[in-house]
Amino acid sequence: MNIKKKKRFILGMLLVVIVAAAGYFFRGNINGLWLAKVTVPQLNDLLASKANGINIFEAEIVRKIPHNPENFVQGLQFDGDVLWEGTGLYGQSKLIKNKFDTQGGVLTPEHEVALSQNDFGEGIAVIGNMLYQLTWKEGRVYRYDISGEVPVPVSPFTNDREGWGLATNGQRLIASDGSNILTIRSTEDFSVEEAIEVQLQGTAVGLLNELELIEGKIWANVWMTPYIVVVDPESGRVTSIIDCRKLVADAKASDPNANVLNGIAWDSANDDLYLTGKKWPWIYQVSLRPEYTVE
Repeated sequence: MNIKKKKRFILGMLLVVIVAAAGYFFRGNINGLWLAKVTVPQLNDLLASKANGINIFEAEIVRKIPHNPENFVQGLQFDGDVLWEGTGLYGQSKLIKNKFDTQGGVLTPEHEVALSQNDFGEGIAVIGNMLYQLTWKEGRVYRYDISGEVPVPVSPFTNDREGWGLATNGQRLIASDGSNILTIRSTEDFSVEEAIEVQLQGTAVGLLNELELIEGKIWANVWMTPYIVVVDPESGRVTSIIDCRKLVADAKASDPNANVLNGIAWDSANDDLYLTGKKWPWIYQVSLRPEYTVE
């Protein structure tokens, strides 16, 4: 190998190392959007397009509930009058139990469980008296008995891939790992029972993050975009897109440190939808206005 080729090879390898390291870092610091300039703009274009067979809705602000802007929201889940919140970042990850007065629009933190300094908390889901909380790269699925006033940790499960978002259909868990594949997981040992390949008009939709099951459909934040996709769990097909750009703009106008959209909670008792993001000063109650409806 001559000197010029050797220099190009070394520079190429150095670039690979830098990009890989930066990608790892910016998973917890979303301001590094330039890293995703290849995939995120393509996803934004795809999700913003008015594709045949896809309903597009715009999220309209109904009410703004004050929220701790220090919380790097990774998971949001209603359980009666409790709104559980899972947060991320190393050294800051928590499980938070909030009392939520939905009529008054007041969110009151009641109890926190701090994860270890080596854990990056991710999505959460509740089934019965058990709450599950993912970790990003640590391979741990924390479990808590929430039958009492405070969550009590029980033995964790092991995850065989990255943990991003988590939801439930009431019997099994639904997990995302940052790809376009959602996995249906056993509540007995977190083993994979089924896989769902998410696609929009034949194109894979990756970067699936925080999840929620609403009226039989899987709702998923698409990481680093202002969009939520609504997925048919039987086919994996995206049936609707929720445009949340107004929420993102409002959150950033309130607090310039507000990061990306991430956090979906469905209040089934009142049929109300709440959305938030990482380090957002508000949790928004929203309504959905048809922006483009398929005839």
